Amino acid sequence: RKPSDEGAQRAARLAKELVARDFAVVSGLATGIDKAAHTSALEAGGRTIAVIGTPLGESYPKENAELQAHIAKEHLLVSQVPVLRYSSQPFKTKRFYFPERNATMSALTEGTIIVEAGETSGTLTQARAALYQGRKLFILDNCFKNPAITWPARFEKEGAIRVREPEDIWKALASE
Repeated sequence: RKPSDEGAQRAARLAKELVARDFAVVSGLATGIDKAAHTSALEAGGRTIAVIGTPLGESYPKENAELQAHIAKEHLLVSQVPVLRYSSQPFKTKRFYFPERNATMSALTEGTIIVEAGETSGTLTQARAALYQGRKLFILDNCFKNPAITWPARFEKEGAIRVREPEDIWKALASE
């Protein structure tokens, strides 16, 4: 949610490259990396799918409401959140829908690309789901160089692909 400037730029660049190769960009419509990926895919004339952790009629975060409405109208907006149960739950328990959202994003894709993620990021739920579901998991090299996190090496041992250059992604996807 609070990416570095470089992380947001990497996400935008990758989204544009994915669109140029006729891939749809699937992301969670969160602030930061997700928003950069969706916005760049749209700017490049590509397709994007937003998987949200709220009912379709709600926006979280609120500042992405306009982007969410555009994706819903022109692309695809997905939610597995039950409207009636969500409306009757206390705010604190509503956050439990976001890990489900991450597993759904993985299921909809050929691969997950992690641009940046902290040690407790929800993105790691998606990483685990990708490996479990037999999807490709790509982790950008900058994550391995961050001494504050330990998860990249762990996921690499489990089959994640370390991405030093975008070509590493295209080679792995072409080998399917």
